[in-house]
Amino acid sequence: MLSNRYFKSILWLIGFGGMGYGLMLLTEPNVEKIERIKASVSSTKLSEDDQRKALFMKKLQEASTTSAPIYSSSADK
Repeated sequence: MLSNRYFKSILWLIGFGGMGYGLMLLTEPNVEKIERIKASVSSTKLSEDDQRKALFMKKLQEASTTSAPIYSSSADK
């Protein structure tokens, strides 16, 4: 039974799928950690590059909360 390639494929699929799911749950940030990171970043003295990065992150965050695709939301505005 262990020599059957389909059986091995299913075992590998279950194994790596379980590891991926476990890592996803393990590395999920909590609300307190996110708030602490936001508080540590001072928005008063950001360079131009940092401002662009912050704007990009804001756009990504907005896109993650809506069902509209990110590429069409910038064209509509």
